[in-house]
Amino acid sequence: MDNHANTLPYFLPILPWQAMAWQQLVGQIANRRLSHALLAGGMAGIGKRAFVWRLVAYLLCQNRTPDAACGQCDNCHWLSSGTHPDLLVLPASAMPNSEDEPQSIKIDDIRNLQVYCQTKSANVRIVVLDGAENLTVAAANALLKTLEEPPDDVFLILISDNPAKLLPTIKSRVQYLPLSPIDRQEAMAYLMGQGFDAAQADGCLTLSDGAVLKALDLPNQAWFAHRKTWLITFVALYHQQRTATAASEYWQGVLNLSQFCQLSRAMLMDIWRVLLGLPSLHADLSVSEQVMSLPIGFDYLQDLFTLLDDIELSVGQNVQERFAYDRLMAQFSPFTQPIF
Repeated sequence: MDNHANTLPYFLPILPWQAMAWQQLVGQIANRRLSHALLAGGMAGIGKRAFVWRLVAYLLCQNRTPDAACGQCDNCHWLSSGTHPDLLVLPASAMPNSEDEPQSIKIDDIRNLQVYCQTKSANVRIVVLDGAENLTVAAANALLKTLEEPPDDVFLILISDNPAKLLPTIKSRVQYLPLSPIDRQEAMAYLMGQGFDAAQADGCLTLSDGAVLKALDLPNQAWFAHRKTWLITFVALYHQQRTATAASEYWQGVLNLSQFCQLSRAMLMDIWRVLLGLPSLHADLSVSEQVMSLPIGFDYLQDLFTLLDDIELSVGQNVQERFAYDRLMAQFSPFTQPIF
């Protein structure tokens, strides 16, 4: 297998917590009992897409073993080059290693899918729909027709970070891939095998709600390294030891608005936990010590969450980040007149 193929999810080793699900699926394929409509559902960061791309390669491979696709046959080479004629990915931006922005799946896409499913091929054909929860109503209803009677040589694989949003009629026509829940100890062992210490692995898993890959990437997020500074800023603003204008100017030079909102939401959730008498999720910070010195009320925190919701909705809508930052910093100080 060449070096490029080694970086593609089609041929990567199975994630440890997916081993049993993989063996179940391999058995179904060997016995020709695999459903032609599958759903990989669950929160982002559990490895759904890694599992699906590995399955795609396995179904198409000419020389597969019980463990994985060979990575050497013509079909595997076509996958590596991104030109396999028997794989349709919707939206196209969901292809592995694509750098395009995610797009929605519209009814025209489903019509093209239906034509594709009727095209003859010497091999199986696979359709992957990523972000299936974002199908328009018209597109979802059109997809139902194909899900009800998929051709024998076509596999439809839906991926969804929020399967609760899928139409019940769609969910009733697919086989769920058993990708969650993930055993906590297995997740801890994986992260520690990636260089995390026990405390860091436990904290990042908790912050990511148990989504292992999200926990693995958490320390790489732009906002993660600024948690201590955020806490210092928050306390200083509450005590009016720093002006909202100075704080706003500082943070504008450190994080973009979306990153700062992520940081603020994570820290405010932790402050809420501390006020409820629960331990801080940020074991490397003195959150409890800092917060317990402040007479913070739940109404105040709720107002901040509401403001964050408003600002996050405005991100990408040509909002002036400076104004949004000014408004946030003013609101962090309950004794400062809010900016509207």
